[in-house]
Amino acid sequence: MSSINDSGYLSVEIDEWIEKHRKKALPWFELCESINKFSHSIMFSIEVHNKYLPELIAASLYVRSMSCFQGVIIMAERGMINEAKSLLRCLLECMFTIVAIHKDENVAMQLVLGDLLQRKDYLKAYKRTKEGQITHESKPSLEDIERLMQDIENSIQKEKVIKLTKRDLAEKAGLATIYDTAYKLLSSTIHANVRDLEQYLDLNKSNEVKKILWGP
Repeated sequence: MSSINDSGYLSVEIDEWIEKHRKKALPWFELCESINKFSHSIMFSIEVHNKYLPELIAASLYVRSMSCFQGVIIMAERGMINEAKSLLRCLLECMFTIVAIHKDENVAMQLVLGDLLQRKDYLKAYKRTKEGQITHESKPSLEDIERLMQDIENSIQKEKVIKLTKRDLAEKAGLATIYDTAYKLLSSTIHANVRDLEQYLDLNKSNEVKKILWGP
């Protein structure tokens, strides 16, 4: 049987930590499970009209939200706090977008058109990769990429596509305060900023590092 020291969070011993964490924060886990059960009942009762974009995107985001929420619980019970924070940030992003679509259905089409900007960015990255290679045997060719990028650029200009940032969506949803507080703090974890790494250091009274902390 692998131990925590052997396999970390993948060890079978993690079950003992799950039990410990759930007992320590039982009211919170019970609340989350209650929310999860209620949310699941909502998910299965949603009626989505075919070809109606706002409903299709909102419903898809709701499904994504459910998996994110459950992921937060799974990570938290294992003591994987940073990983739980990362999923919680994704959950907030889903919330911003769903509420923004509810308040302005035009947001749905803006998101679809905004995909053109992402495709263009992906192609630019792919082009840089191919230009850095010694051979260009893989397909598509640089010429193909250039033509596709131009087609996408023409569509962007024709549709007058604008980039919707997560901040834009939060503002449209009327949730800018949550973006500027909770979302900002969670973003620090996502990007592994130096301040967010302090939790891995065990300091003595002289602020000298005694050891690196890890595990649940």
